[in-house]
This record gives sequence, structure tokens and C-alpha cells, in this order.
Amino acid sequence: MKKIISGITLSLVSLAALAQEAIVPEVPQVDSDPTAMIIFAVLFVGMIGVYAFVIWRNERKKKDTTE
Repeated sequence: MKKIISGITLSLVSLAALAQEAIVPEVPQVDSDPTAMIIFAVLFVGMIGVYAFVIWRNERKKKDTTE
């Protein structure tokens, strides 16, 4: 049992050492166009506004019919 634990520990230590030595390639920066993000933000905020308006309108209809 001690041999298995020491073997596992030794292999984990060696894997960590190998991982630290690995060369990580640098990812080139890509200049992206912000148009898609702006369109998404406008649609997202617009849909939240439409949802709030529909809820508000339905609540007013319910209030008017109960009176």
C-alpha cells in the first residue's frame, strides 16, 4: 500500500513539473468589430422593455376589469 501511495505521489509531482515546463503559445489578439455587441445590447434591452410594458399593460387590464 505504501508503494502505491508513494508511486502516485511521485507521478503527480513529476506531472506538475512537466506542466510547468510546457511551452504555451501566445494567442494573437484579434481586433473585432463591436457592431454585433451593440446590436445584441440594443435588442436585449429592447426586449426587456417590451416585456415590462406587456406585464404593465396586462396588470392594468386586470385592475380595470375587477373594479
